[in-house]
Amino acid sequence: DEEYEGEIHSFTTLPRPKISNIQINQVKGTAQSTLLITWDTNTGTSSIVTYYPLTNPALAQDEVDITYKTGRHQIVLVGLLPQTTYGLLVKGKDVVGNEAIGELQQISTSADTRPPLISDLRVEGEIIGSGEEATAQLVVSYDTDEPATSQIEFGEGSGATYSQKTQEDSSPTNHHSIVISELLPAKVYHLRAISRDEFGNEAQSIDKVVVTPNATANALDLVISNMSSIFGFLSQ
Repeated sequence: DEEYEGEIHSFTTLPRPKISNIQINQVKGTAQSTLLITWDTNTGTSSIVTYYPLTNPALAQDEVDITYKTGRHQIVLVGLLPQTTYGLLVKGKDVVGNEAIGELQQISTSADTRPPLISDLRVEGEIIGSGEEATAQLVVSYDTDEPATSQIEFGEGSGATYSQKTQEDSSPTNHHSIVISELLPAKVYHLRAISRDEFGNEAQSIDKVVVTPNATANALDLVISNMSSIFGFLSQ
């Protein structure tokens, strides 16, 4: 019998992934409760955070980053309920499917005390009717960075007081549109937007000064005006 010398191959198995140094921080200045979760792994893994209100685990959700990272990982959780205790599980899998799971973390989110941010305030004027019966209206639109109510307060001139308010639309939305009707044509008004989030935090926009459009003449006035300019006589 002939003997054949075999080859010797060496290989190194992947280390089992481990999670360490979990840190959770609340992000300030956001429209809704937001958490920043960071942690370390000893080998390349994906980034997964499972989170849920402790009183209702059925609402569990996953935030996932499938990029394999070694060292520091980061996940941001947005849209959390205020003043609620959450359970969080930090997890990750390496390229061959080995899973690492950190210890269950608990954190209570802070109260929502930040009002909505109002932006992109726009005003368009319109005339309803013609002649002496004409009235003006303003269509006011704006955005908020979280769902909120819609309302406009306004007054004549460019002073600091607001004598009237539109009826508040209590349906929360990010995109607002309000019509202010029965205004005088060719008149100066000033206005500002008011919005409240679901926790009662109120925001007010900067004051905006507008002039309503001029009323158009009715058909008879237009005929008389045209005849006057052609034949040189004026209506009495």
